[in-house]
Formats: sequence, structure tokens, C-alpha cells
Amino acid sequence: MRSQIFKTKCNTTEKVFIFLLTLSLLFLAYKVFCEQITIQNVFIFLLLTGLFLVLTFLAYFDFKKMEVHNTTSLYLLISLAILNILLYLIFKDSTGIRVIGEWVYNPYNNMIGAIVLGSIFQLIVLISKEKALGQGDVRIALITGLLIGMSNLLEWGYITIFSALIYGLILAYKKKRFKGLKIPFVPFMVLGSMVVILLSL
Repeated sequence: MRSQIFKTKCNTTEKVFIFLLTLSLLFLAYKVFCEQITIQNVFIFLLLTGLFLVLTFLAYFDFKKMEVHNTTSLYLLISLAILNILLYLIFKDSTGIRVIGEWVYNPYNNMIGAIVLGSIFQLIVLISKEKALGQGDVRIALITGLLIGMSNLLEWGYITIFSALIYGLILAYKKKRFKGLKIPFVPFMVLGSMVVILLSL
């Protein structure tokens, strides 16, 4: 059962995920409430906290099971797609909507980012015949694009690739081999997304 991942003993992996999530939420609280506490700020904080919790769950699930949680990722993808489409249709502004501080949420930019990143990941899936990446990773790529937009994909790519590379080297050193080594990619995609969002606030 998939729910069994929450019934296992809290070891180093779980502690690392809890620590990183706690650190992210503390930094989020600082960035959102550093100037003043308003109803809008509280709403944004709660919204982003929920988003970070869902993303962390997806990262943790992939780390433990080496697969993407289909239901959660699909619901998140549909929700973000509807949100971006509605915001674009309502505001009809390609420059974006200033949410808080320096953070500008740009539905047009986000949809372009989702199309570009999703296409790249789908191409990798087809070329590698799902040996390098799976369809679940394509969904996470679409979610990433809808969250951070086209303009932030380069920064996201650096964070994601280098963190995955460092983890892969550490894992290879521990296992004393490179061949046949499998690395979950979603945790690093999520890490990149959360860092980009936090730095944008």
C-alpha cells in the first residue's frame, strides 16, 4: 500500500525532508511577514504553505517509491492549469500580476514555461523509452512550468541539475558504483521550484 510510506520509522531521509520543509516554511514566513501582517499576506502564506506541503509529499513519495504519485500530481496539475487560464482570461495582462513584494505571478509566462519544459521532458521520455524519465516526471515538469514560468526555468535548471548531480555522486560513492544507479528526480525538481519561489518573494 502506498500509505505504508508514512508508517515507516523516521530515519535520516524523513528527518532531512522535515528539516528542509521546516526551513522553507520559516523562510516563507519571514519573506511574507517581514514588512507587515495583513489578511492578504496571511492568505498568501497559507496558500504557499499548502503548495509546499503538496510538493514535499510528491518529492518524498518519489524518493521512497521511485515513482510519482499519480492522483496528487494530476490534481495539482489541473488546479494550476485552471488557475493560470482563469487569471489570464480575467486580467488579460502579459506583464503579470504583482502578488506580494517583488513576486509577480505571470499566467502567460507560466503557460509558456509549462509547454516548453513539458515538451523537453516528453521528448526525453520518448527518446529514452522511459529509461531516463517517466510520464510522471512530465507531469511534474508541467507543474513546475505553471508555478515558476518561462523566465525562471534557467535558474530552476541549475538548482535541479546540480543538486541531483551532487546527490548522485554521493550515492555512487557510498555504493561504489555508477552503473545501474537509479536516482529519483522529482525531489530535485521540487527543490528547484521551492527555491525559485522563495527567492522571487
